[in-house]
Amino acid sequence: MVCVGVYFTYPTELNATQRLAYLQSYKTTLILTAGGITIGIVLGFFLAFLRFLKIKPLTFIIDEYIDILRGTPLMLQLMVFAFIILVSFENLYAAIVALGLNSSAYVAEIVRSGIASVDRGQMEAARAMGLDYSTSMGQIIIPQATKNILPALANEFISLFKETSIVGFISVADITMQSRSFQSVLYNPKPLIFAGVIYYTSVKIFSYLAKKLEERLNRHD
Repeated sequence: MVCVGVYFTYPTELNATQRLAYLQSYKTTLILTAGGITIGIVLGFFLAFLRFLKIKPLTFIIDEYIDILRGTPLMLQLMVFAFIILVSFENLYAAIVALGLNSSAYVAEIVRSGIASVDRGQMEAARAMGLDYSTSMGQIIIPQATKNILPALANEFISLFKETSIVGFISVADITMQSRSFQSVLYNPKPLIFAGVIYYTSVKIFSYLAKKLEERLNRHD
């Protein structure tokens, strides 16, 4: 199926330089995804841990942070970071930061729900044994919550990969923007359709890897 799609949609009119630009644009898409999910996971875990401290002012600030990032369009966030906050940096870095912060709001909720799924008695038992909060989380709670967290994080990675398609609005040459550029040059819709095939193929691969990861985790039940 994928091979057929690639065969019929690949724009054969492209020259060697344009093919290289296509490859570079896909690399940019992967860099955006990897950078964004890295920031999202690190910050998301940190925010989730802070929320479980149950310090009211801190919890309020974190909840507002999450609500703002989840309640406003990602495109708007991209523009704010590219044209206001990080105006002195390359737009690629602004896009990575915007994608990462947006992802962190969703990761924080994923981690929170994963940790909440662990019996409260586990934390109480760990604290009764004399372990501090961070040690209890790292050695007792997180290992048990991992099976619920990892599959959801894999889905967040896939979602973030597709969301990178809007970075062209701040002039970052990802595969979608490059395809639009080739479409206007060739007067042919093939580049855009081919980009769709590339996204589909990539998501299929990521989904397969996520499924294998989930099966491996469930194997030890």
